[in-house]
Amino acid sequence: MVTTNHPLTRYAHKSVQSFEVVFIVKFKGSRLQSGFIASYILYGIGLLAIVGAAYARLNTSTEQGKAVQNNVDEVSVQLEVIKGKIMLCAAVYPDGDHGQFNARHAYPAPSGAGNRAAISAVTCPTPGGPLALGLMPDGIPMPVSPPDFNEWVYEHTAAGGIRLRLEPRVNGGAAATRARLLRQFEDSVTADGDDLVFAVLN
Repeated sequence: MVTTNHPLTRYAHKSVQSFEVVFIVKFKGSRLQSGFIASYILYGIGLLAIVGAAYARLNTSTEQGKAVQNNVDEVSVQLEVIKGKIMLCAAVYPDGDHGQFNARHAYPAPSGAGNRAAISAVTCPTPGGPLALGLMPDGIPMPVSPPDFNEWVYEHTAAGGIRLRLEPRVNGGAAATRARLLRQFEDSVTADGDDLVFAVLN
């Protein structure tokens, strides 16, 4: 019979205790290591979320910037087309007379209040009678309005000269486009409230 004081019994008991200690330490170490791994995974997920959100904001900002520049480019093109038609009117019909005041007779001058009118209603004062500005012999269709703006307004006064006015469709609208246009045409455009007024001929 083997007693608890027998050397073999004591050795076996110590071996079991040692195994339990090693197992517990390894088990706790494994749990601790798993905790670190889980923390790093969560950190990585959070970091990816932050980077993704930042990229989305950057992409949105880039797309908005492109849209603004597209609008600016469209305004620029329309402005040049309309200015070309105004100059062509006086060049093709130099003997025309708008009959509104004693200045720049061959150029259009609407008879309405402030000698202004929507661009689609502006006519060239030819010797044979008014001719729609859109019918000038340049073969280019008359632009009506750029994105986010109402129809171009033509103004021609004795003191102020010829101006083209752009008004946003909504109060305070197209702010980014207007700001960029003010920078791009700083020598020939002024802000009148929300309106932009482009100088064509003084």
